[in-house]
Amino acid sequence: MPLEVIDATDPITEMVRFQSSPVYEMMLSLQTLRKPGARAEWTAAARAVLPPGLLRELDDLYEPYFNGALFFELAVDYADHDDVPGYIEYIRTMDPVTFIFYCMGRILRREEIAETGLDADRLREKLVGSEYDTHWMYTHVPLEAILADVPAFQNRLADLWQWYWEDFFAGQIESLRPHWERALDDKSALLARLGGAGLLEHVTGKSEMLPPLPEEYPVTDIVYVPVYLMPSSVYMFYGYGNITVLFNSERTEARLAELERSKQQLVNVFKALSDGSRIDILRLIAHHGQQMHGKRIAHKLNLSPSAVSRHLAQLKEAGLIAEETHDNRTITYTVREDAINALPETLFDVLHH
Repeated sequence: MPLEVIDATDPITEMVRFQSSPVYEMMLSLQTLRKPGARAEWTAAARAVLPPGLLRELDDLYEPYFNGALFFELAVDYADHDDVPGYIEYIRTMDPVTFIFYCMGRILRREEIAETGLDADRLREKLVGSEYDTHWMYTHVPLEAILADVPAFQNRLADLWQWYWEDFFAGQIESLRPHWERALDDKSALLARLGGAGLLEHVTGKSEMLPPLPEEYPVTDIVYVPVYLMPSSVYMFYGYGNITVLFNSERTEARLAELERSKQQLVNVFKALSDGSRIDILRLIAHHGQQMHGKRIAHKLNLSPSAVSRHLAQLKEAGLIAEETHDNRTITYTVREDAINALPETLFDVLHH
């Protein structure tokens, strides 16, 4: 990444660092594999080559646990996010209390978890009794399936990730790196312009720092990680002095500006199509091609020429028709089929980003 000179500074700026992570990309891509959103094409290609047994195991392990979101904090303290096989082994060898500590969002300390004897009811009781209202996520999952044999569950989860990594995902990493690099360049430029507080609000929508968890661990480290294959815009988790922000790598400033333009275009199109007379005009033009000019349209639809002129102007502004002048006098119209054919894709793009 090129050197950035930071012009905007605030107390948060010096806490910020950027990192790419094949580990997080691998774990979140499995979410997308189950619920594609804007990545339908990638998902279809992946599912075509992955064995059915892997997909069934993915459903069994991810579905009950908020589509796998329960497992994402397992990686927060892992040292080398480029070493996915090492991470998988790290999960296999993690002691059961520590595994539950991360799966439960680090809300309870390790010693509090150990005191429960890894009993589901006692663990839920301690979670509900904690001061953090995020406990609901961890009390509404089938804890018994994990706590019945924590090492067995760890190995089952690690087996899924290893199967997926070795059979498919390891070959995806190099094609994903340019997306990560572009996103990190974009966020580095934002940090230089807006400072740490501005970047935090821009990416997460939060204008203030989250409270320390536990309270004696003030935040000293905010790490931003771009993920290309994620179904959401942002995931954020925090604790023990760290805030980790996983953000959609495609949400660059340029991409957001493009989406805003697409949204405005959709608004214009839907406004143009919200009037029955304009739809009738479009239909006439579609059926009769360049034979349709303003007077003929007015005659066919029993509308005033001024009304037709206003309708045609709005259809043109929305990009739904094109006009052509003949002999410097007569203006005829054609439907822009490319614009109409692109509508579903544009709408889908805006909705899912």
